[in-house]
Amino acid sequence: MRSPIRLEAALARGDWKARVEEAGLVWHGAGSVPYWVEDQHLVLTLKAAETLEDAANELHQLCLHACAEIVKRGWWERLAIPEKAVGHIMTSWMAGDFPLYGRFDLAWDGRDRPKLLEYNADTPTSLLEAAVIQWQWMEDVHPRSDQLNSIHEALVERWAMLPENRIHFACAWDSLEDRQTIAYLAETAEQAGKTVELMDMSEIGFSEHGGFTDGSDQPMEKLFKLYPWEWMVEEPFFEVLGLERARFIEPAWKMMLSNKGLLPILWELHPGHPLLLPAASSGDEIRRMGVGRWVEKPFFGREGAGVTLMDNGRAGFSTGTDPHAGPLVYQKHAPLFEAGGNHFVWGLWMVGDTCRGLSARGDASPVTGNLSRFFPHRIEG
Repeated sequence: MRSPIRLEAALARGDWKARVEEAGLVWHGAGSVPYWVEDQHLVLTLKAAETLEDAANELHQLCLHACAEIVKRGWWERLAIPEKAVGHIMTSWMAGDFPLYGRFDLAWDGRDRPKLLEYNADTPTSLLEAAVIQWQWMEDVHPRSDQLNSIHEALVERWAMLPENRIHFACAWDSLEDRQTIAYLAETAEQAGKTVELMDMSEIGFSEHGGFTDGSDQPMEKLFKLYPWEWMVEEPFFEVLGLERARFIEPAWKMMLSNKGLLPILWELHPGHPLLLPAASSGDEIRRMGVGRWVEKPFFGREGAGVTLMDNGRAGFSTGTDPHAGPLVYQKHAPLFEAGGNHFVWGLWMVGDTCRGLSARGDASPVTGNLSRFFPHRIEG
């Protein structure tokens, strides 16, 4: 049976570096190994693209249901959420604070159904590549093809829903990737008619009258922060968040989703669900489920840090340890799509409550990391 996915070689655009830089992707590789891949791309059938899209939409609803159960049952310790953050999260969830976007990471080799690896619901990156750079590539190289990608339009539509006219965007300014991400998001907000300001997280202040301010001591109506909530909880200003909580995007309730401790909860609430992998809070528990091969990963690990592949209790491939990434979660190993010496993870982009795009990262190692390469995709048939 022919696979609904294949990796296809092609000639790189002669001016590809200039093209991607013009579109905002300033960092596109290191030395002889490009991050952005020009000479290969992934080809999916329409049915395969729809399978991934439908999976993301269904998983998002499962995650929202899990949030409601976490709040109702008080499962905060299961997520390693500190007590001082609980009130903010509960209020944020019950008030329906405005969410913008997120990215599911799915494993799928083209057979059966995709499986959830994790939900990057708070600070997902590689957004510019997914929304703009791969679309530009398709228009240049395969203009008659299609792509699972309406991310840009969806972001503009989403910003237009906000009543506030001025939006600040903040990140750790030393990170080039983070600066690129907030610059792109600010552009989509401008296209929605908003006034925007970009800033470093360290410039956030708090006025004597109450309320967060920018580097010019001007009040902030809304602040998009590409900065994890688990780090925000440790900042001095967290203690004075109070009613200012609603000014932040992503909202505080995303702490329930951007946390791999969610995985055992999802499995407990929906045991045997075809889009989920068995997951547990201990090695003994995952063994009792009859799982022989599993992945151990930290609750708050980033870019593949602290991940170990286990085979019948023996450690295999490992990306090392991360002592600051919290407790571990234990999840059944899932086969990835493999081609051209790469293991691929599918990124499904949610804007609001709807899947609006697909991206793919490939790596010679079985764990996607910070330097895993971005492969564009197209749909045929």
